[in-house]
Amino acid sequence: MRITNRLAKPMPWKIAVLAGTGVLVLGLLTLSFLLSLSRTSHVALASGNALNPFTITSPDFQDGGPLSTKQEFNQFGCTGSNIAPELDWTNVPAGTKSFVMLMSDYDAPVAGGFHHWIVYNIPAGVRQLEGNNPFTEGTTSFGITGYGGPCPPATGEIHHYLFLLYAIDIAHLGGQALKFDQVVNRIRSHVLGATSIIGTFHLPL
Repeated sequence: MRITNRLAKPMPWKIAVLAGTGVLVLGLLTLSFLLSLSRTSHVALASGNALNPFTITSPDFQDGGPLSTKQEFNQFGCTGSNIAPELDWTNVPAGTKSFVMLMSDYDAPVAGGFHHWIVYNIPAGVRQLEGNNPFTEGTTSFGITGYGGPCPPATGEIHHYLFLLYAIDIAHLGGQALKFDQVVNRIRSHVLGATSIIGTFHLPL
């Protein structure tokens, strides 16, 4: 839902904030992997092969670039099409049994961020998510299952939406409509690698 400033003070987006959040989330990864931050991706994890890293891209937006109204939410005063962007990935870590996709807005004025999309039980052979998909989807911070696009407060402030893809060593997470914290807890100690891309969005005053 659209979150107003009356609920909490907006969290300024700074590299330090995203980095701190990224370290918390990516702490799921084993110590054999190294966390690295960049100006464009803010959160990225080095894979075992530095020459061919586990990488995610999208034909719908550039890393650090804007999402379109096609991806914008279509409720609570937002008027987009609420269609998830296409996401493609390559150089999957060896031993991957499935993938988990988490989309979050850590600029949202709520503790722990606002979680817009949770997808799990993505088979190991899949290399793309696009719009509606047949995989298991969790319960977002909107209280719905499936994709819920950007819908920030109409302040003109740019929000950053982190699409974080995990490769894990188990094929199936039990449970339907899991929430963000439940998914994170279930993949703990099972992560082989992760890659991320960030899209931005804002609503004018």
